[in-house]
Amino acid sequence: MKVGSGVKGIVIKDNRLLTIKKYDDKFDADYTLPGGGQERGENLVEALQREFLEEVGCLKNVKQLVFLREYIGKNHHGNSLIDPETHVVDHIFEQNVGNGIAPDEDCIGIEWIPVISLNEYRFFPKGLIHYIIEIANGKIPDGLPDLLTTQ
Repeated sequence: MKVGSGVKGIVIKDNRLLTIKKYDDKFDADYTLPGGGQERGENLVEALQREFLEEVGCLKNVKQLVFLREYIGKNHHGNSLIDPETHVVDHIFEQNVGNGIAPDEDCIGIEWIPVISLNEYRFFPKGLIHYIIEIANGKIPDGLPDLLTTQ
């Protein structure tokens, strides 16, 4: 099993979280943090800036690494959408945001979701919501997200 490295960005403005809205064949839409895989030769900041440029249409200033999330597909039984051989370590950063956002063609769009309402959306991974709320409240999360439930 190959281990991949990913990057994601948490952008909170006016108590709303910047999310990427993507279409899913089984559901109407899913919401997730902007980001993706790190490419060979990129450092983490370069990967995050590239992903934001691709998905959101602009470069963002990276503030700080707030936590890591490890996803191991074989530990998520019953989820037929995930390859059990998937193993990714996501580096999740807090970022600043400006203007000039324009989503890429693979996205339905972007959506600013009220942080307090994240549980009402098909936001993934659900296990990060608690930590995102902490960040919105000015706290750095203590410890790592529960690695077995962050789907």
